[in-house]
Amino acid sequence: MKNFNDWFGNKLSDGLSSMKIFYLITFLVLLPLTVQRPHTLIEWIQYMSTAVLQASALPLLGYTTKKQGDIQGKIIQKTHDTVMKELNFIKKQQIADKELKESQHKIISELKETINEIHKNIVK
Repeated sequence: MKNFNDWFGNKLSDGLSSMKIFYLITFLVLLPLTVQRPHTLIEWIQYMSTAVLQASALPLLGYTTKKQGDIQGKIIQKTHDTVMKELNFIKKQQIADKELKESQHKIISELKETINEIHKNIVK
């Protein structure tokens, strides 16, 4: 049931926050003005605040929110990709540093052996 609710909610959200719905609702909200118009300033204010702002603005807000979410998703994906590239670079650098350290230890060990041999030869 949860999967269906998520799917259905996403479909409704996508549909209700589309520009097609915005234009449709705006048309439907303005259509009554052809038959009956508010007469006083208060009636116009009430009509604009209830009909236009509440009905038309909601799909528009949903649309812009969805667009902003898409932009944020792209930014997050680019940030993720950059961080992963840096992480891979750091891992490669750590491997290279480890190999360098091991080769330095090997050289130091060889130098110690050489110095010990020279020292033994001198002492004899």
